[in-house]
Amino acid sequence: MSTNLGWNKLNRWILALKAKESHIKDYIGASCDLSGAYREVEMLSVDMEMTGLNPKKNEVISIGWVPIINGEIVLSQARKILVKPKFGVGDSATIHGIHDHHLNDAITLDIALEQLLKAMQGRVLVAHHGALDIAFIQQAAQKYYGHKLPFDLLDTLLIEAKRLQRQGEHYNKQLLRLYACCDRYGLPPLAAHNALADAVATAQLLLAQAAAIGGNSRLSVKELMKFSH
Repeated sequence: MSTNLGWNKLNRWILALKAKESHIKDYIGASCDLSGAYREVEMLSVDMEMTGLNPKKNEVISIGWVPIINGEIVLSQARKILVKPKFGVGDSATIHGIHDHHLNDAITLDIALEQLLKAMQGRVLVAHHGALDIAFIQQAAQKYYGHKLPFDLLDTLLIEAKRLQRQGEHYNKQLLRLYACCDRYGLPPLAAHNALADAVATAQLLLAQAAAIGGNSRLSVKELMKFSH
């Protein structure tokens, strides 16, 4: 067992002791077998829209996700939820197109987080620039549960950056934007800055990256994660 895997198990055990809510205990206890082939390990591609980039000041207003099961994107289980912020969306509406009146019937963040964690249970998280999404999730977890949560993450932005570096290509940050990455693999364009569309695009990108890296070989999640750090 590697040091990282050993630490991950210990961290989950410690957090499970802290957890009080049953759905948190269930989430923490359902760890993934990262040694399994990526086609055999369930994943959940997630994207969020926020009112800004600071998890301590800004708020989540939309979450979209779609599962990847047996190496296929399961659109029938895709979901998008709107989250009611304590404050207005402000100028961020010009980016994601979500205005205050769209959120009149939205759910609160604690309910949204519970639904997201149930969907993530036993699955590897897939995200583009996942550090930002996780920062907002951890901020909410600390607020509602009193502790942070463990994640197994595949970050498509970091995977693409590593691939470009290994190919000796020079690039700027613009080339690492989600739809710029998708375009390099010939993936169809979707509606940008829509949480569900971006989650689907991220899922497509992850599968394209895995195919490019592994070819016909048995590429494990753990091996794929080496490109994501």
